[in-house]
This record gives sequence, structure tokens and C-alpha cells, in this order.
Amino acid sequence: MDEADGKIIDYFFTNREGRIFGAKNMHPEVWALMQARYSRAKEGLRESFLSLLKEDPKNFQKLLSEIEKNDGGIQSKAAIDKAIQFMEKWVLGYGHASVAEGATVGLGLEGVSILATKTIEDNRLASYIEKSTRYVSFDKSSFYIDPQLEDSEFFPEITALLSLLIETYQELQEPVLEHVKRHVPFKEGTSKTAWERACAARRFDAIRYLLPTATKTSLGWTINARALAHAIEKLLSSPLAELNGIGEETKREAEKLLPSLLRFAEKNWYLSETNSRLTAEGVSQNQGSCQKGVRLVSGPDNAHAEELVLASIIYRFGNLPFKDAEKRAREMSPDAREELFAKYLGKMGKFDYPQRELEHIQLTFEIVMDYGAFRDLQRHRIATQTVPLFTTDLGYDVPEDIIASGCGEKYRAAMDEAKRVFDLVREKLPIQAQYIVPLGYRRRFLITMNLREIHHFVKTRTTSLAHESYRKIAYQIFEETGRKYPLLSKYIVCNYTEEELGRLRAETATEKREGIGPL
Repeated sequence: MDEADGKIIDYFFTNREGRIFGAKNMHPEVWALMQARYSRAKEGLRESFLSLLKEDPKNFQKLLSEIEKNDGGIQSKAAIDKAIQFMEKWVLGYGHASVAEGATVGLGLEGVSILATKTIEDNRLASYIEKSTRYVSFDKSSFYIDPQLEDSEFFPEITALLSLLIETYQELQEPVLEHVKRHVPFKEGTSKTAWERACAARRFDAIRYLLPTATKTSLGWTINARALAHAIEKLLSSPLAELNGIGEETKREAEKLLPSLLRFAEKNWYLSETNSRLTAEGVSQNQGSCQKGVRLVSGPDNAHAEELVLASIIYRFGNLPFKDAEKRAREMSPDAREELFAKYLGKMGKFDYPQRELEHIQLTFEIVMDYGAFRDLQRHRIATQTVPLFTTDLGYDVPEDIIASGCGEKYRAAMDEAKRVFDLVREKLPIQAQYIVPLGYRRRFLITMNLREIHHFVKTRTTSLAHESYRKIAYQIFEETGRKYPLLSKYIVCNYTEEELGRLRAETATEKREGIGPL
């Protein structure tokens, strides 16, 4: 490798000769191309990249000259053109869509509704960071108005309701905060700033129940091109105008970064027509009543579940045919089963999770909980979730801090009005009516998780930082699992410790790390 080659490699990779290296300053489609070439070439990725650039000597020299100027360099037009040609041939021409998984982009979505984020975040192979209702205060400019609602006869009542909800939200801020500070007073030796931030977070945790799903939020979205194409299809196939618009804008902006990989991301008529037809048949039905909480809907019987996990462990470490591993598991005494589980799971530390043999067991739960906390649980993307339309049929929760602050009557009046208006709107616009339902109303959904994910779910959602609403759900999932599968649930970490200001320790640690000042 001569010095010119070395400069190119140094600009686009983290080292010249190491066994492991990172790519940098590289167009996402070029990176996807290089991974695809990698699978078909004898030479290494860095060498292959140089060969690609040198196919256009003039552009290679131009790139080298720009890098030598030390002004940030440029991405090689020749490399980008080659990448697009490859995508058009292999991805578009021959259907090798897996190549698109090598191109990852980061997108920012601002001014989208909370309702819309639930469709976006339903895409499993992606990462999301959403604006927190725990730290951000909202105002009257915070609502997305669906065009069909705006054109409807109900619009005056809808706008009056949205005004009532946000006004009540703002009116409750100070009395609820004052109650929290009285209930959990500042203690000497504690950071005053961290205490104030923790109190403010607990206040917002309570009053967020008043925010409707029309509330605008922001979202950071990291996703590969193949998954993004599917996500765009789902957005374009939605009956909601907002989601169609998000799909169109996402495709337009993402194509500036991925000029060839999203070409066939279009409306999917199967999704559109099937979902519309079945929704129309079901929307007139009231969702009925269901006790709030968790119900285990399905799962294998205990003996089969234990034997399957035990056999999987034996299969992995004993190197036996699975039928022999099953036979050995069936013949194990209760003490022997306990001993094997202890060897397999008993050494987990604070930050450890079980290994993958527990994924062979899947449980399905029906959960009824407030929408605000559902937003957090929906982010468990390893799980499979089935979610009906959001309505007011299942009632709403009233946070204890709102009652204790003396604002319960005012809160209930706003929530009851939301139901009244929703019931009017749903007769003609049942799908769009979801926008006006506050986060404190309950929703029903199914969630299927493997046993390993249940370990993660319960451990994560019962920490002192967790919102009280979904802590209770995590407790119930743990208890339901434990009743049916006592040995399999023995090593699930469930934290029953209650802290009045669950955020205080985290806020104190953050302050020490970052030097955060007063609110």
C-alpha cells in the first residue's frame, strides 16, 4: 500500500491493517455496496474499496487532493455512482433485498403525534428515541389536527376539548408539584437541584394522563434501508392522513441519503384494503369491560416448558441429538432440575441476562393499562404485540398525586368530557377519533414474549426509575409467570422496593456527571 492509498484508507477506515476496523465518512449506500462485494471477493474490504475507487483514476486523484487539503475531504462520486449501479442491478433488478440491510440511516421526525409514533415504533428492526413526557411541558401549540376531524361537524367541540385538556394540564402543574414536594420534602445532604428535577418528573408523570394522543412529539429513528422500505409501505397504507404524509416525507428525505434503495417503497394494497375492511367491520363494537391488569392467555404446560428449556441446555452443552436431550430432561429428578437451572442461571450478575435457550418458551398476555404507560412497554420490540383501536370504553386511571393535590375533581371533569366528545366523533370517524383520547384512558392489547424477554422486561420495568403504572404491570407479569412456571421464573429479578422519588438517585448521578444547574 503506497502513501496515497494509505491516506484514502485513513480517511474512510479506522486503521490500515488491523483485523477489526470501522468505516467512517462513508455514504450509506457505498457501505452497503462494500459489504455486498465483500461476500463475493477474495480481497479484504479496504483493498476492495481502493480497487473500486481506482476504476475512475481521475476521481481517485480528486478525492486524494481534497483529503490532503485537510478540509474534511469529500465522498467519492465514483464510489457513490458505482454503489447506485450495483443497487439497481442486484437489488432492483434481481431482488437481492438483503443488500439494503447494510445501509443504515438516522432520521429525525418532529411535530408528529403520539398516535403516529406508535405506528412508526411498531417496526421491530430499528432504534428510537422519543421526546419524554416526563421532562417536557406542553402547551396549546402541541396538537396535531387531523384534516377529517377539522372538516367535520364535531370540530368546534374537538377544539374546545383540546383546550380544556391542555388548560387542565397546565393548571395542575403547580398544585401537583407542591403536593409532591410536601410529600417528599428535601433532605439535607441531598442535591437540591436533583431533588427539584425528580419532583418535577414525578409531577409530569401524573399530569401527562391529560395529554391526548394528538399531542405532537419528536422522534429520532435509526433504521436500515430494508426495514425502512417496509416501514414506509405501512405508513403509506394507513387510513390516517398524518401517517400517509409521514410516509411520503420520510421517503423523500431518505432518498436523499439512499437514492436507489427505497425506489419500490410504495403503498401496499393488501395491507390497506385488508386492514380497512376488517376495521370497518369491528369499529362499531364497544370494547366491553376488562379488569385492569394482566392475564396469561397462553403458554405451554409447566412440565413441557421445563423439559423444553432443560433439553435445550443439555442439547447445547451435552452435544446430544435433541431426542436424547429430551429423554434425559424428562428423566431428571426435581433436585437435578433445580441443580441444572442453578448452574445455568445462578451466576448472573447485576447487569446480566439469561442466555438464549430460554427463548424457546413463549407466553402470551392480555394487558389492560393506561395508554401513557403502554407507550413505554410498546418499545419492547422483541415482543409481538396486537393492538386494537384506542377508545374510551375501558375507563381511565386517576393518579394518586392528582387526588392528593386536591385536583381530582378538575381532572375527572376533563377526562369525562373527553369521553363525551369521543363518543360523538367515533360514530362517523372512529379511526380519527383516537386523536382526542387522553393518555390516562386504558387500552387493551396482546403481547407475546419469550421467557428470556420476560426476564429483561421484569428486571427493566421494576427499577426505582420506572413509572408506577407499568411497574404494576411488570409485577403482575412476574407473578402470573411464577404461578404457572415456578422453576423457570425462579431467577427472574423483580424489584419490589418502593421509592417515593424514584428518579432522585438518577438525577443526582446525572448532576455529578454533567454539572446540570437548577431548573
